[in-house]
Amino acid sequence: MINPMNKVEINNWLVRKTTAYTVCFFIVLFAVVLIDEIYPRENLTSMYLVPLVVAGFAFWKHLSVQIIVAGVLTWVNKFYSPYGHLLSIHVVVSQWLTFTLAILSVSTSIRFYIRDKENTLNLTFALAKSLDSRDAHTAFHSENVAKYAFLIAKEMKLSNRVCDHIYLGGLLHDIGKIGVPESTLSKPTSLTEDEYNAIKQHAIIGYNMVKHIPSFKKNGILDMILYHHERYDGTGYPEGSKGEQIPRLARILSVADSFDAMTSTRVYRNKLDVAYATNQLRKNRGTKFDPEITDVFLKILEKKGPHILLHMEDIKRARTSFVTS
Repeated sequence: MINPMNKVEINNWLVRKTTAYTVCFFIVLFAVVLIDEIYPRENLTSMYLVPLVVAGFAFWKHLSVQIIVAGVLTWVNKFYSPYGHLLSIHVVVSQWLTFTLAILSVSTSIRFYIRDKENTLNLTFALAKSLDSRDAHTAFHSENVAKYAFLIAKEMKLSNRVCDHIYLGGLLHDIGKIGVPESTLSKPTSLTEDEYNAIKQHAIIGYNMVKHIPSFKKNGILDMILYHHERYDGTGYPEGSKGEQIPRLARILSVADSFDAMTSTRVYRNKLDVAYATNQLRKNRGTKFDPEITDVFLKILEKKGPHILLHMEDIKRARTSFVTS
């Protein structure tokens, strides 16, 4: 199930888009009628496909409205057509059915798009929670990383679409740890070399788990899963990429991941304070972390300070309340 915050975000996004397309529909309709008025001797039926398409976006949830819009556009087109008075009822009905099919094809595509978006979110949360549920110490790590990465992307003024993608990447970045023995993940003492190497494989394991999902390749989620442990100086894993060779979204995720790792309780140590984590980010700027992205996050931390952790605690309490209610 999509968590309540993101369900609200999706609904708000749909409302904003629908409102914008509704306004656009009336503007386009007015423009088409105006052109028809200016050129009364021209048959401009094909122009009515434009408001039909926009109406499909604006009224995709309401079948009855779509049918009425198709009827109104058919009547307006007949009224302004130089041959409108010659059209038989059969031709008019045929045109209305054609307009209706056109608008329905658009609205159906929108429905499939929305359903696919929700299915992707459901899959993402299911995978993320299947990992987080294995360890009480990291139960909210994936979501914390997603939120921090989202804040960074917003501060960098990346598009809303890219911000959404990086949020999903944050939720899934450690999914490969499902393939790492639980005894290794929850070991309270130092790891052996073999155990550490096993944990380092989680990036490749996670990539292989979801590489067959086409949208994850297109939107950069696969890059975030595979490369979020690469270091800016080239000493990271799995490939030892450095600098601009590392995909930008993975570089953003690296900063967010490290900050949450430092400020969260782990099985092998207690959480560290924000001041310490901030100093570590500043100290490793340009070596472990992309300097530009680090500066962006430091700016966010400077604004929010310790309150950024309190905000995360509020999210955790809300999530726990939702799950147990």
